[in-house]
Amino acid sequence: MKIFFVSHSSVVFNYREKLRLLCKKKGVELALLLPHVWPEAGKSVQTSSQPAEGEGFPIISAPIFFPGRVKRHFYPSFFSHVRDFRPDIIHIEEEPYSFVAWQATRAAKKAGAKLVFFTWENLLENFPFPHQQIRQYVLNNTDYAIAGDQEADQLLQKAGLASSKISVIPQYGVNPQLFKKKATKLKRQLKLGAFTVGYVGRLVPEKGVHHLLEAFSMMRNPQAKLLVIGNGPIRAELVKKAEELKISSQIRWLAATDQGRIPDYLNCMDALVLPSLTTPTWKEQFGRVLIEAQACEVPVIGSDSGAIPEVIGKAGLIFKEGDAGNLASALQRLTRSTSLRKKLAESGRKQVLRLYTNQGIADQIYAIYKNLFKP
Repeated sequence: MKIFFVSHSSVVFNYREKLRLLCKKKGVELALLLPHVWPEAGKSVQTSSQPAEGEGFPIISAPIFFPGRVKRHFYPSFFSHVRDFRPDIIHIEEEPYSFVAWQATRAAKKAGAKLVFFTWENLLENFPFPHQQIRQYVLNNTDYAIAGDQEADQLLQKAGLASSKISVIPQYGVNPQLFKKKATKLKRQLKLGAFTVGYVGRLVPEKGVHHLLEAFSMMRNPQAKLLVIGNGPIRAELVKKAEELKISSQIRWLAATDQGRIPDYLNCMDALVLPSLTTPTWKEQFGRVLIEAQACEVPVIGSDSGAIPEVIGKAGLIFKEGDAGNLASALQRLTRSTSLRKKLAESGRKQVLRLYTNQGIADQIYAIYKNLFKP
């Protein structure tokens, strides 16, 4: 079966692992369409049509309009690439209200191909014209949908898509051979403490990092350290807040780093916190860093925003979003109990191996393809 795969976030090499695994499945021939350039993790990523070593599929690096705009970006050459490849299935990891989703739906109808889309959409929005109309058009014509979390699944069903046409599968998992517990010299190099709290992600208001700073200050533990890794528009504001809270000397601020280095930094941490906040237009859709930390046997603490409780399950601690005192209490529980840290570290790793590996995700997607493809 021939799969035409479209995913702007797959400009990151590590995010293509499930595609490399899919290509090893019997009968799968896959081509990946990528934008020639896309902003990712605070920097502009340029793609190449030359596959990286170990990638058993062609990559089409094509120009787009509106790079970085999830709703509006589209490929002028989309239909010609589909015509040349002649797919059996078009699989897009783009939201159903996007211009790219409209292109994929039209192309699938013209080519007689099945259409599969992935969505993180977990808030019911009334989109401005034409995005609401595009969303309904895609839902009316899709053959299958993959929802990133349970709330996304529920929204699809409310919109009229049959539950038999939906699976809940995260977009990305982890490679447990890369994300695992290991010794690292970084902790000493960064002069981190006996108990290091970590955050990895964007520095934007909705990620709630300011509440993490407040909670860390409430610990009143001069030996503890806070490692913050990420880029974003409120970095200077957060640095100033840390000064006001008199915890600047305990914080290590690092810029966003390549995905391949994340395991080393996670292994510097004794706890990973994701303090996301729900807004009128956004709530946490998954929190990939949670499963990356769990794979490294780092205990995780997350707010109750969006899908975080679903992802953490019983293998971590949950606090009320926006409640710095509640977060501080959770951190104190970990500092005081080595047995709790050990228990969460072990259960987190086991949960990732059961639910969130790239191999497991590839296996589930392959099963969808086999059900759709009837030669």
